[in-house]
Amino acid sequence: MATMTITEIAALLAGAMLVSLAVIWLAGLLPNPARPRPDRPAAPQCHFLFRGATLIDHDAGALWPDESDAADDDWSRFRNWLGFRFGDLPVDPHGITAGQSLTFDSTLPDDPARLELQASARSLRATLHEGGPSCPAHLHEGRRRLMVLDVPKAALHAAPQPVWILGQDGHLIWQNDAAGAFPSDSIARMSAALGPLPEPTDTRTQRISLPDADGTAPDRWFDLTVTRMQAGHAFYACDVTALVSAESAQRDFVQTLGRTFADLPTGLAVFDRAKSLALFNPALIDLTGLPAGFLSARPNVMSFFDMLRDAQVMPEPKNYANWRSQINDMVSAARGGLYQDCWSLATGQTYRITGRPHPNGAVAFLFEDISLEVSEARNHRSEMDLRQAVIDNLDAAIAVLSPDHRLMFCNAGFGTLLGIDPDSSLADTRLRDIVSACQARFPQSTLWPILERQIATGAPLSERIRLAQGAGQLDLRHIPLGRGNTMLSLCHHAAKDAALMQERTG
Repeated sequence: MATMTITEIAALLAGAMLVSLAVIWLAGLLPNPARPRPDRPAAPQCHFLFRGATLIDHDAGALWPDESDAADDDWSRFRNWLGFRFGDLPVDPHGITAGQSLTFDSTLPDDPARLELQASARSLRATLHEGGPSCPAHLHEGRRRLMVLDVPKAALHAAPQPVWILGQDGHLIWQNDAAGAFPSDSIARMSAALGPLPEPTDTRTQRISLPDADGTAPDRWFDLTVTRMQAGHAFYACDVTALVSAESAQRDFVQTLGRTFADLPTGLAVFDRAKSLALFNPALIDLTGLPAGFLSARPNVMSFFDMLRDAQVMPEPKNYANWRSQINDMVSAARGGLYQDCWSLATGQTYRITGRPHPNGAVAFLFEDISLEVSEARNHRSEMDLRQAVIDNLDAAIAVLSPDHRLMFCNAGFGTLLGIDPDSSLADTRLRDIVSACQARFPQSTLWPILERQIATGAPLSERIRLAQGAGQLDLRHIPLGRGNTMLSLCHHAAKDAALMQERTG
């Protein structure tokens, strides 16, 4: 073998390196069967196998509804369980013929799930496709949402008010503990009492009674509210038995008051806090002449007083523009317990109107016919004026004292004779003031202290006082009138004495 030179060895090494690089480059272009690609997880599915209406197998685990569901059979429970997502599923599984396949897409937004029903000769297979990968994040989010839903669900179950939900077909699909405590047919009777159920986005409330099943207890009353929701109709029952009993007791009490006030001669009109007539008695009709039908229609305050004005049972307002504000002021005054007025009518009658506040913002008006009282007061006043006119025209100065020696009344001559004004200080004028005035007017007589003692002891007195400088004589008389009252009379006889003297001298 010939010896290789160094140049030949270098050329051989360079060629081997080029061949190796070419093999490595080509190997990178060829597929590598030893490197497997990761497969996407299959979409989750659940299978349910029915024979007729009976579930014979499934792989849903503990998620299958338990026996507390109100449905009668397994297929009905299955429909109730899935109905909110897939609409109205077939009511009778026997109606699906062998070999037929039905597919239902979810009715919820952003929900790719679907339900497939495949019927064979002896069974029906239902397959629930969730339509997405069952990744850990999705499973975690689903469990989180279930946990969040458990809180309001527990609160609804523990609520003291009965709550239940009827599905689209009218069957009960859920109820809380309070509703479950009702007798078996109570939910159906209460639901049927509402009549036609409301349309979507509509809510209706109605008060209904629930008779006792045995008839031994009184009826229970509920304010039943129903609202339309996606799964059906939700019912909310609020027990108002105590409220109905209180309202009934109040009506009985009002009727009792009405019978009590029926015989009163005073007209009564009670307005509630809404200013509507809540109670009246027959005397109000007799005094005002308002029709019973008008009063029974519960008019408001304005209509009531407008009717009184039209019937001329109250004075015509001078300024009708301010009439309504005056009525409001009158009602406000009555609510404060401050309103009282007398109405003089064109018929000659006089009514006294009194406003009184009542609890809870109500107000009552009392109408009294005081025509006789006013007439007697006028007659009495006329008699007093006549008596005063008579004693004012007497020649004698007369005063009457009370048992405690206060001046009760006197005539004009008494004030003129003694120079006092009893009208300005009648209540403050006493016996000592009268005696002092007599001494100041007639100082020449020493009889005044004796007069004070006689009046104090109640003894009668009759004396004549001769006045100085030809002023004539003054007759003084004290007469007890009984019950401690006394009369004092002073009569000046100067003119009388002069006439007698002229008659004697002729």
